[in-house]
Amino acid sequence: MFGYALIIFIIGTFFGSFFNVVIYRLPIKKSIVYGSSSCTSCNTPIKPYDLIPVLSYLGLRGKCRHCGASISIRYPLIELLTGITYLLLYLQFDLTTSFFIGLPLVSLLIIIAMIDFDTMEIMDRFHIMILILALITIYFSDLSIYSHIAGFFIISVPLFIVALITGGLGGGDIKLIAVAGLLLGLSSTLVAFMIASITGGLIALYLLIFKKESRKAAIAFGPYLCIGIYVAYLYGPEIISWYVSLFM
Repeated sequence: MFGYALIIFIIGTFFGSFFNVVIYRLPIKKSIVYGSSSCTSCNTPIKPYDLIPVLSYLGLRGKCRHCGASISIRYPLIELLTGITYLLLYLQFDLTTSFFIGLPLVSLLIIIAMIDFDTMEIMDRFHIMILILALITIYFSDLSIYSHIAGFFIISVPLFIVALITGGLGGGDIKLIAVAGLLLGLSSTLVAFMIASITGGLIALYLLIFKKESRKAAIAFGPYLCIGIYVAYLYGPEIISWYVSLFM
């Protein structure tokens, strides 16, 4: 088990390195397939031995080998995050269908979260990809089809009504919780939204208290939805069971 876990973690960090490319290039409409990685300061192509996840960053002490410009700490953190999220999927589901569905799901969630954080936008292509994963999940699911359908509507419809009234919520967030709800089912969708609301609320409160943002400043909600969706996918039934046990 340890051997598989280590391999999955390492594979995750390499995928995280690729996700860094996707997160940077997609918003500026640059190909994620063609063109080698280069320093964002001097545009010097990065050698393959400087693209080893995490280790290259540490070896270079966070600086470009050619010009000495600082490399954002975000790059190795996303690599580590991807490795850890892949590892947790394996520890929770082993090499089951849930694990193999979870891999593309968490990959999409990481990309969505970071692009939304940078641009306040969630691209429709990601909603379509999660929708496809949801349809695959339904085929293998132990939940009833009605639970999955309810998951699609239970949060997205109230959010849509709130958005119509206030205009304070993006359509990308609504579509994200809709397609993710179809994948998760009713109970886990509620868990996902609860976690997103708590984490988003705490961060917003922190920013407000320390005057990093004004009360009217827009804050991307997508990253918190992604956190909630991932945690609910991993531990949704366990969280529901724990919550119910508090009242029994």
